[in-house]
Amino acid sequence: MNKDLQELIGNSQYAILKNGKVVEGSISDLSLKSGDFKVIHYIDKDTNMKIDIQNNEKVRLIEIFYEVIGNIEINIDINCHKNASLTLLSFKKNEKSENIRINVNTYLEEDAYIESKNITSFSSSSLFNQNIYMLEKNSHIDSLDVIINASNKKQEFNFDTYHNVGDSYSNMRNFCICKNDSLIHMNTNGKIKKGSSNSNLSQKTKGLILDQTSQISANPLLLIDEYDCLASHGASIGAIDEEELYYLMSRGLTKEDSERLIVEGFIHPFIEELNDEKLQSYLLGFMKKIL
Repeated sequence: MNKDLQELIGNSQYAILKNGKVVEGSISDLSLKSGDFKVIHYIDKDTNMKIDIQNNEKVRLIEIFYEVIGNIEINIDINCHKNASLTLLSFKKNEKSENIRINVNTYLEEDAYIESKNITSFSSSSLFNQNIYMLEKNSHIDSLDVIINASNKKQEFNFDTYHNVGDSYSNMRNFCICKNDSLIHMNTNGKIKKGSSNSNLSQKTKGLILDQTSQISANPLLLIDEYDCLASHGASIGAIDEEELYYLMSRGLTKEDSERLIVEGFIHPFIEELNDEKLQSYLLGFMKKIL
């Protein structure tokens, strides 16, 4: 294990995975009981993996896609069982690829809770599909996704949430940042099944375009088959506020540094949640290279 990777892991319970299989670490698989864990991914071929949070367990999981190369497909299942709680902090990136496809299916059982914060920055064309299934009552998910595309490529993200039962809650927030003649398509679909009374579904997407040639499209859609529920969505796309930029530049910052500071405000909730100086430095260093 190289020194940089050892510093990222620190004293945590951890696993290093190669194409979804544990090759080193203090844990043998991703069927997790209560505790704090770090997972490092090396991926160079099509990969399937599963994360299981057992009944009544409380897990905090940090995962880093440390090295992802090749034209590959990654399939991830996340199962949060009865009365389980998962705090997931995930940083996904790829290198030396022409195309990447990721499919994430998340399943929540009765009284399960997930707080998910993700940063995704792919260097290639990509297709990302996320499906969240609220399977039983009192299931609850809060998700925050920050997507950065500076690849000069088209990237498509499809985030679908399915309320299959009543008394279920989902809150989805997406922030898209685009530069270098890049394109993001963000599709968010919320579905409340008939009979899923007292469900609450919320979706918000905000896009930030950093140059004249990049594009972001946000397409929110609600499919509601139940009267007794709450559902809302919203989307806004724009450039950096010129007044904010002028204010920072008037304090002596360059235009580039001012833009970077504003963009870092989008990822601050993720950085702050890490509560780990080495991880924070690693992530901020990566952001400075691409922004």
